[in-house]
Amino acid sequence: MGSLETGVLIGSIVFSSISCVFLIYQCVVNFTKLRLACLLSTLAIFFITICNYCQAQPTSWSNWISISLYWIIFALIRALYTTILVVCMLDMGRKFYGENRWNTYLFKITILQLIVFDAANIVDVIMIYESKRDHSEFPLFLSQLILGVSTITSSFLYAFYPVLTIHMSKSTSPKQINAQSAAVGTWYMTITGILSILYLILYLISFCFNDDLDYNPIGNACDAILRVCITLAISLPPPSNIIHAMKMKIVERMSTYDSPNSRYNTV
Repeated sequence: MGSLETGVLIGSIVFSSISCVFLIYQCVVNFTKLRLACLLSTLAIFFITICNYCQAQPTSWSNWISISLYWIIFALIRALYTTILVVCMLDMGRKFYGENRWNTYLFKITILQLIVFDAANIVDVIMIYESKRDHSEFPLFLSQLILGVSTITSSFLYAFYPVLTIHMSKSTSPKQINAQSAAVGTWYMTITGILSILYLILYLISFCFNDDLDYNPIGNACDAILRVCITLAISLPPPSNIIHAMKMKIVERMSTYDSPNSRYNTV
């Protein structure tokens, strides 16, 4: 194992372990269900980073975690990680919908995607176990990748769509909206969107250089680091100066929209 590979693998373990300690502190100081969900997800990723390191070591550790066992653990943790985050986001967003919280298109689409995603991971585990494969089938892995990102994205849309949308009345003037909530929602959607794009780019690069899904310790370590970054981005409070600037921008836009002469000033 080269020095670069060793550094990346150890770095992923250190980063995820520090993140776990930090999230434990956050849960103790200011507990929320969202932070608890992020902590549980990060603990799962911390475990997979250790498995990744042990499998990559050319010692007796690699006999303890075979490649087949590693991919089984990876599939189970991938399903657990996504399920925890999605369920928490749905629970957080339901308060914005009142009695119709379980009867929206976003909620139904998210639940359907999550069921299919978890089922695909279970099928993946069974196939690897039965055939003793050293990697997942490419079509199945690709579908899991797309479904995972899509499911998390739709759960975020469900949670933050109400605060990002200005409902229109018959007089075409916007109803009162909490600019602070809109700014916070915009921040979380933006930062998680960027990290999700980076996650897809990681695998796009991996697919370009590999014809199949051979075990790649560095790629798996980067996968873990990006997943931990997503949980940190969700659990940490947004920067106050950025939120203030976004809030002022939203208030300015709303006041301009609300002006009776604004539609004529642009002519």
